[in-house]
Amino acid sequence: MIHPDTVQIIIDRSHIEEVVSDFVSLKKSGANFKGCCPFHDEKTPSFMVSPAKGIFKCFGCGKGGNAISFVMEHERVSYVEALKYLAKKYNIEVVETELSEEDKQKRNDRETLQVVSAFANTYFQNQLHETDEGKSIGLSYFKERGFTNETIKKFQLGYSPQVRDAFTKHAQSQGYKIEYLEKSGLTVVTEKGQFDRFRARVMFPIHGLSGNVIGFGGRIMHTDTEKKLAKYLNSPESDLYNKSKTLYGIYFARTEIVKKNECILVEGYTDVISMHQSGIENVVASSGTSLTIEQILLIKRFTTNILMIFDSDAAGIKASFRGINMILEQGLSVKVLLLPEGKDPDSFAKEHSTQELQEYILAEKKDFIQFKAHLFAEETKNDPVERARLINDIVVTISLIPDQISRSLYISDSAKVFEISEEILSSQMQKLIVDRKSKEYTKRVFDTQKHHIQKQLQIAEKKGVDSYSYTERDILYILLMYGLEMVKLPIVETEIMVKDYVYSEVVEGGMEFLYDIHKEIFTEYYEHVSEKQAEIDAYLIHHTNQKIIPIIVDIISIEKELSSFWRKKESYVETERDRLPFLVFETVITYKKRRIELERNKLIEKLQEEQDYEKFMLLSNRITVYNKTINEISKNLKHVS
Repeated sequence: MIHPDTVQIIIDRSHIEEVVSDFVSLKKSGANFKGCCPFHDEKTPSFMVSPAKGIFKCFGCGKGGNAISFVMEHERVSYVEALKYLAKKYNIEVVETELSEEDKQKRNDRETLQVVSAFANTYFQNQLHETDEGKSIGLSYFKERGFTNETIKKFQLGYSPQVRDAFTKHAQSQGYKIEYLEKSGLTVVTEKGQFDRFRARVMFPIHGLSGNVIGFGGRIMHTDTEKKLAKYLNSPESDLYNKSKTLYGIYFARTEIVKKNECILVEGYTDVISMHQSGIENVVASSGTSLTIEQILLIKRFTTNILMIFDSDAAGIKASFRGINMILEQGLSVKVLLLPEGKDPDSFAKEHSTQELQEYILAEKKDFIQFKAHLFAEETKNDPVERARLINDIVVTISLIPDQISRSLYISDSAKVFEISEEILSSQMQKLIVDRKSKEYTKRVFDTQKHHIQKQLQIAEKKGVDSYSYTERDILYILLMYGLEMVKLPIVETEIMVKDYVYSEVVEGGMEFLYDIHKEIFTEYYEHVSEKQAEIDAYLIHHTNQKIIPIIVDIISIEKELSSFWRKKESYVETERDRLPFLVFETVITYKKRRIELERNKLIEKLQEEQDYEKFMLLSNRITVYNKTINEISKNLKHVS
C-alpha cells in the first residue's frame, strides 16, 4: 500500500488539466478547458476540465471525477496503479507500506498481468544486451537495421532465446504462476507441456498510453524454424492487450502529435522506429492490421489530422481506401504520401536527414480525396463504365465527411477532374446522405424504443425504490453547495445554518439515508466539514472510495447561470441563491415526505397479509397517521412554492 502522506503529495501536485491533456487535446474555454470525450464517440466537444475545482466532467456520457479517477478510467488501472502513474509523471518518490498476504491476494488479474509483462520486458532486454546469444543474433539484427543504442533502449527492444521454455522456467523460478504466464500470452500451455510463445525472436514491446507494456510483437530469427512459424507474431488478446484498440508507438508519439497537430500513420514496428530515429516522432503504426474505428478514435484524442504514408504498391493503396473512409466519417482530415519506387518508411527514413524528410513530406503529401480522384481519373480515362463506377465511389467517400463546406469544395474539385457536371455529383451526394440519415434515424428510433422498454422493465423490477436516490442526492446537493450558509426558513421563521437544519431533520428526526454510498458521503461530510466549504469539497473529490467521486463531481459541476439574453436585457431573474431558504426547506421536507411514503407503503404491504384483527387495526391506525403527515407536508410545499 502507498503511504497516506505520499498519496496526499500526489493529489496536491497533480493538475487535472495537465493529466488529461496527456490523453486529450484540450482548448481553453473561459476558466475551464474543453475537448472531445475520450470515453465515448462524439464530434462536438462536451468534455470539460475545471482546474479550479480539480475535476473533469463529460456532459455527454456523464463520466466525471478527479485526476486519479481519470487515469483509472482511461487506462483501466487500479487506484494504486493510477497513483503510481501520477507519481512517475510528477517525479514523486512512492513510499509504500508492506502488503499483507490478504492484500496480495486481492490484486486483480489485470494488475498481475501488468507485473508479468513488465517482468518479461526486462527479461527480454537483459537477454539482448547481456547474453552471447542475444548479442550475436538479436543485437546484430537491430544494428543491421540501422538502429542506434539510444533507439534500441528508447523502444525497449529485446530478444527471446531459442530454448523452448527459457523464459517460462525463469519466470516460474521468480515466483510467477503459470496461470498468469499463460493469460498474458507469454507462455503456451498444451497437453504435451509448456513453451515460450516468442522463442527465438527479437522483441518489440507494445506500450499503452501510460507507458506500461501491454503486449509484445516478435520477429522470428532462428532459421531452422522460420518455415514453420510466422515471421511476425503478436501477443494474443488479453485483459491488457486488445490489438484493435492499440497503436504501436502511441506512447512515444502522443506529445509530438499534439504539438504538430498531425499523426503520421505507417504499417510496421520498424517503420515507426526508423522515423523516430530520423527525428519524425509523431508516427504510429497499425501493426499490419486493417485500421479499426477504435484506433481512429484513439488518434482523434490528440489531433484531427492524419497523414498516411504508402510505398508505391497500388494494390496496397487501394486496400486502405475503406479504412480511410472510416477516418473521414469521424470528421478527421486525411492526407497521403507516396514514397519512391521500392521504398518503405523504414528504408526511406534511414537514407535521409530529418530536414530532408520534413521537406519531402511537406512537398509531396496530398489531400486524400484529390489524390483518389486523380488516381481514378487516370486509370479509367478510356473505360466509361469503370469511370462511372469509380466516380460514384468518390462521391460516396465525399458524402461521409461531416462538414458541409468541405463536401461542397471536394465535389467542385472532383467535377473538374472528371470533367462532369458539378450539379450531377452534388445531387448524387445528397441522395446518399439522405439515404444514410434515413437508415440512421430508423436505427435510432429502434434503439430508443428498445432502451425505453428496458428502462420500464428496470423500474418495474425495482418497484420505484430508486426514486428515493434522487431526493437523497438533493440533500447532498444543498449540503455541498450551501451547507455553511445561514438561512431564515419559511413556515418556522427561524434562522439556522443549512448543515445544522439538515442534520436535525435527517439524523435526529430518524430519517437516515437508505443508500449506503449516500450515507457514507453524508457521514464523511459531517465528520470533515469546517469553516471553509472548499475544504470539504476537496476532501470528498479525492476520497479513497472511488464510488464517491463521480457523485460529488456530478453535484459540484452543476452551475446555474443567467442566460446572456436576460443579462443583456438587464432584467432581474430570481437565482437559486435568491430563493435559498425555500430551496433548503422544500428539499428537506420533500425528502421527509418520500421517506414517510416509503414507510407507509411497507405497512400497506404488511396490512394485506395480516390475519390478526388487533394487529390489522394497529397497522391501519399507523397508516392513517402517516397519511395525515404526508398531507400536511404537501400543504406546506404548496404554501412555500
